[in-house]
Amino acid sequence: MRALILCLLLSGCAAEPQKIPVPVTVGCVGKVPARPVGTFGAGAYPGDKAAAQAALIDSAAWEGYALKLEVIIAGCTPVHETNVP
Repeated sequence: MRALILCLLLSGCAAEPQKIPVPVTVGCVGKVPARPVGTFGAGAYPGDKAAAQAALIDSAAWEGYALKLEVIIAGCTPVHETNVP
């Protein structure tokens, strides 16, 4: 009887452990950039040409902000599968 129990215990040690995938969150790389301050629509209307220039400057600032956010988001991986024995 003892031999049977000993054989069962030793055979359990010989089996390979089962690997189970466990999701692990990974943080983002980088800090969130500062939001651009808009000049268009602030204060009195400066005229057509100055308003158009302010709108173009704001547009370029927001495009740069969006590009920086896309770069930061590209460095993020929401879930990384890890095999845990």
